[in-house]
Amino acid sequence: MQKSWKILMSLFMVMLLSMSVTFAQSSYYEVREKTLNSEFVEGKYPVVNADNILVKSRINRQITKIINDFNQNVQQENDIGRDLTGFIGYEIKANSDKIFSVIINCSTMYKGAAHPNTYAYGLSFDEQGNLIQFSQVINIDKQSGKNIYTIDNLNKEIKAQVGQHLFDFHKDVTAFPQEFYLDENMDLHVLFQRYEITPYAVGLVDVILKK
Repeated sequence: MQKSWKILMSLFMVMLLSMSVTFAQSSYYEVREKTLNSEFVEGKYPVVNADNILVKSRINRQITKIINDFNQNVQQENDIGRDLTGFIGYEIKANSDKIFSVIINCSTMYKGAAHPNTYAYGLSFDEQGNLIQFSQVINIDKQSGKNIYTIDNLNKEIKAQVGQHLFDFHKDVTAFPQEFYLDENMDLHVLFQRYEITPYAVGLVDVILKK
């Protein structure tokens, strides 16, 4: 049983790390990988290099905070006797002079579990390295008069893009999910976590709302 569990963990780690080499088509910032190999967490995460020290610091600070908080949480779980292993990975979604976007995947797996639990964080930074808030995206949409980013449009796009994968008991969502990112065309992608609106096997659901 323990041998099978280790094999499963190894396969999952290979899959997660392979996601880390998915980069945007263009590359404005130099992105290097940093490896985390703590007592209970392993994986890779991006470190951004930029000529502007403030931009570099702002982006890396947000990414590092997620990694450090996750590492600490997994450590605390093990400290109270829970046999938990953590994995991290990432996907670069935009890398231009206008926008830098990345998904940070944080996965945990209890010993003997059938599969890990993964939470995906969506982060988008403007040209000054500031983390873009969802309220900013909505306000810009409203000010433009387009009103694309509405719950009605979101539900339409969910059905159009992933309708065949939705739970049989799925009902229209009533709010935007917490995680999102902007791509290089500045189109909004909202992220639904595993089990949120689809079965686990579907994976992370990325719904785009084009302008």
